[in-house]
Amino acid sequence: MTRCIHALGTMALILLVFSMDVRAGDVPYLSGGVGADAREELLAKEKEYNLKIVVAERSGDYLAGVKVVIESAQKEQVLDTTMEGPILLAKLAPGTYTIRAVHDGQTLTRTVTVPAQGLGRVDLRWSMTK
Repeated sequence: MTRCIHALGTMALILLVFSMDVRAGDVPYLSGGVGADAREELLAKEKEYNLKIVVAERSGDYLAGVKVVIESAQKEQVLDTTMEGPILLAKLAPGTYTIRAVHDGQTLTRTVTVPAQGLGRVDLRWSMTK
């Protein structure tokens, strides 16, 4: 009986963790958007965040697996993650941030000002060498 209760508690904890937005430090964020349905789901949640990053090849083909690091103007790392799809939504304190994104060994760096209201957007496009 004790094992059953322990197993149920563990399963409840796992469900709770996977149903919440991901947080890195104090930064809530979501990433994904592989497939049209997943992109629509993220679009519906956009208003809850103030930064949107989209990653793609110059051809327009979306990317996944892009490593993203966001630093504050004070050079403090506020987010370090690997994107699960072409879209990342984050909720940051208003201010200026540096975004470094790495795909296939190529690093792109952008500076963005995140507004107190509205959505800051960063579109990152890689030239793919074949």
